[in-house]
Amino acid sequence: MRTYIENGSEVTGECSHGKIPKDGQCFTGTAPFIVTLGLGLIGVFATGFLTYRHILLASHGGTVGESFLCRPTGNINCDAILMTPYAVIFDYFPSSVIGLMGFTFMLWLSVNGLVNPRIRNDAWAWLLFYVFVAIAFSWYYAYIMVFEVDFICTWCIVVHLVNLISVVFVFIVAVKNRKKFEHSTVSNLAERVYLVVGGVVTSLLVFFASGFWEKSLSFDDAKQKYDELAKNPLVIMSLLKASPHHQISSEETDPVYGSVSAPHPMILFSDFQCPVCLRTEIFLREIVDRNPNELRLVFKNYPLSTACNKRIANDLHPMACKAAQAAYAAFLIGGSRSFLTYADLLYVHQRQLKSEPWVGLAKQTGLELQRFTLLMEPDSAADRKVREDVALGLELGLDATPEVFFEGKRIPQGLKGEDFVAALEELIRISHPEKKDLNLNR
Repeated sequence: MRTYIENGSEVTGECSHGKIPKDGQCFTGTAPFIVTLGLGLIGVFATGFLTYRHILLASHGGTVGESFLCRPTGNINCDAILMTPYAVIFDYFPSSVIGLMGFTFMLWLSVNGLVNPRIRNDAWAWLLFYVFVAIAFSWYYAYIMVFEVDFICTWCIVVHLVNLISVVFVFIVAVKNRKKFEHSTVSNLAERVYLVVGGVVTSLLVFFASGFWEKSLSFDDAKQKYDELAKNPLVIMSLLKASPHHQISSEETDPVYGSVSAPHPMILFSDFQCPVCLRTEIFLREIVDRNPNELRLVFKNYPLSTACNKRIANDLHPMACKAAQAAYAAFLIGGSRSFLTYADLLYVHQRQLKSEPWVGLAKQTGLELQRFTLLMEPDSAADRKVREDVALGLELGLDATPEVFFEGKRIPQGLKGEDFVAALEELIRISHPEKKDLNLNR
């Protein structure tokens, strides 16, 4: 028990409202902690939902269906935000999980402040520290959402608003009760250690639970072993030889990089809103440049958008269908050279595709604008070609991009560098015994 001063007399009892101990005083009543508890619950729900979607997307990619809590509409697409590099800190920590940890810490402080009046001063001091750190993160991610990415995440906005309201409320309460707040605490060392360590441990448990769930869904260990085997040239060739053979013809209506007379086409299914597709295309062009008499690169469209692709459950790349139509319109007007120029511009302006810069890019490419505008209409020759490519991709069972086919075989996505070229080489030798001594330039 402690001794307090009440109405000029010393009384004995626990810290409560209106009683001031000699060595400290109660900071405030329960009402402010009820408010922060409510804000923390909203924050936990919002960041918990974002964490749930991030784990599903990281585990299953574009086959994850839409959620009724955030249906893609126009520029509003939470899932697309969660698939950007900004959604992961240091290539490992999902930012949504960091937010969930923070709100868990906020709940811990609020609950303990409610049930134990003796540590309210300490709990509010840590709340003050936390909300200023949280608002700094919110300002950063709000800037990213407005200026760096093409989409708006409604639940991210909820998180930012909760952080903003929290920092204003916590600061106002601290200022309003600053005399009590500045007074020495009535809690003992054990209570203060319990408050801080308990909050940190609880937040870390949330982090590890989220990580464990993600790992259990994605089977990372099994995937790593598979990747190691998949990079073994002997294993790759065994898989390629045993894989189904697909009849994919290269038509005159397909854009081409390289010589049209080169006998062996690499057929690339791509998406203009896919950053990996750009890197793959650059890699394939380099291979063609080193082997111009043997190889050519043929382009086909497979946008990961519900606008033209019925297999895609989640509209991850909402502008990809129109981008593909625009690129093919450039091909119909100016041939492969115009297609390649226009495609390069699409990749350069990948983050601005939501503004539909099709005509502006056509001007830069030097296309006939009247004809280009007609080709951008629904059911035009360009629109039909995109849908034909998508239909072919559906027949082949594609669910992601990029995908490369060569000599009727689907090349594994994990195949890179010299191993990729070695696989092409071996497939040519198998399909064309007269070229058994062929060696492609690396």
